[in-house]
Amino acid sequence: MSLGTLARSALLSGIAGAFAVSGCSGSEDPGGAVATSAAAISAMADVVFTNPLRLPSVLSGSTAYNLTIESGTAQMKPGNATPVVGFNGTFPGPTIVATRGQTITVTQKNAWSENVSIHNHGHKVAASSDGHPVDYITPGASKVYTYTNDQPAGTFWYHDHTMDVTGSHVYHGLAGFYIIHDPAEDSLGLPSGDYDVPLLLQDKSFDTNNGLTFTDNGPFFGDTPVVNGTANPVLDVANRKYRFRLLNGSNVRPWSLSLTAGTAASFQVIGSDGGLLTAPVSVTSLSMYPAERYDIVVDFSKYPVGTTLSLSNADTTAPAIKTLMQFRVSGTETDTSTVPSALATITRLEEADAKAKANITLSTAGGVWELDGLTYDPSRIDLTSTTGAVTIWTLTNNSPLTHPFHKHLTEFNILDVNGQAPSAAQNGLKDTVQVPANGTARIIFKNETFTGTYVFHCHLLDHEDNRMMLQEGVTQ
Repeated sequence: MSLGTLARSALLSGIAGAFAVSGCSGSEDPGGAVATSAAAISAMADVVFTNPLRLPSVLSGSTAYNLTIESGTAQMKPGNATPVVGFNGTFPGPTIVATRGQTITVTQKNAWSENVSIHNHGHKVAASSDGHPVDYITPGASKVYTYTNDQPAGTFWYHDHTMDVTGSHVYHGLAGFYIIHDPAEDSLGLPSGDYDVPLLLQDKSFDTNNGLTFTDNGPFFGDTPVVNGTANPVLDVANRKYRFRLLNGSNVRPWSLSLTAGTAASFQVIGSDGGLLTAPVSVTSLSMYPAERYDIVVDFSKYPVGTTLSLSNADTTAPAIKTLMQFRVSGTETDTSTVPSALATITRLEEADAKAKANITLSTAGGVWELDGLTYDPSRIDLTSTTGAVTIWTLTNNSPLTHPFHKHLTEFNILDVNGQAPSAAQNGLKDTVQVPANGTARIIFKNETFTGTYVFHCHLLDHEDNRMMLQEGVTQ
């Protein structure tokens, strides 16, 4: 039985799971932004996962796509469909599948009532196609984005990036996967096809009619786990290996993830933001801040048919979400996939080769989140880089909150976090790094191709919308 058939026929059996994971550092008080009753929070521990996980539609096999940003609905919960604004009116947006080295175009038509700007997160693109926050597609207008896909295979995502309203737009549906394949990865024999499953992890809150509730006057944390636009989902799986492409698409919530079937289960991390790691890493927990991606492989052949496993969260940010989704082992299948001991070749940049350095501080003053004591001004270039120059940025966080720092244009390597080498799972290509509370992180990169104006910012969308963002001018 294929994964698609299993997913459509999913009915949850009664085996519950729990996770035990070290929590993420730094959490932010919602400050009353989430209207969730104490009774509702208490009841979340007893949530039953019975909603079959929906999988996004797929666009592939072409070099030109047309998407329309418009209002629509998504069946997130039983009962009333939830109003959204989405790509083609759907949520999540269609998964775009591209091939490395093959240029594609995506024409985005804005049939909605608000300005939008679409960022293909993690991509090396010309500034004109990067989704600059004030490069608006106005209502009724269209814009053609060109993606050269000149980078390793990996899991990326496209989402709204409009100045001041990114959080609201992403929360209400403007997000979708963008996946690059290449022959080198395809030859490895990793789980593929129905067994290669994207999982967009978010938190949302609903009113009594299944409408989304949201406030933009402070960090917003939902009380309900939503994966691929499905609240409290369950996925039926066969007793074989699966590749899951995890994306933290939440506005501000960090996830501290584990997998269990009564006891903690190990799984393999095979990729991070910018593509495959050099080798698989076996873990029992995984910390993910907003915008981070990790590709993992779970081998369900270890569990008898009828077993239910849970993907859960040990981070205690209120309102607490303990379990995101469940997997039920529902059938037996032959498995010819493999996870090789060697995955990809990554040429790490060496600190000794750095030709340029910059220090960037993350801080708050008078309730305003800042980078280098500044907030975003589209008329100002805050930092310059030169193509081809190996560059180190030292990120110093003078605040009591962990920030996911995102740099546009190029992937980077993490040199160290608080003076310590990155974990094996973080030792690949990244575009978002967790800068710990009252700590430091150093990243090293080389802008190789494009010139122009790009942004870097905190990817807590509440902070981004309050202009915790600066501009990098890239020159030859």
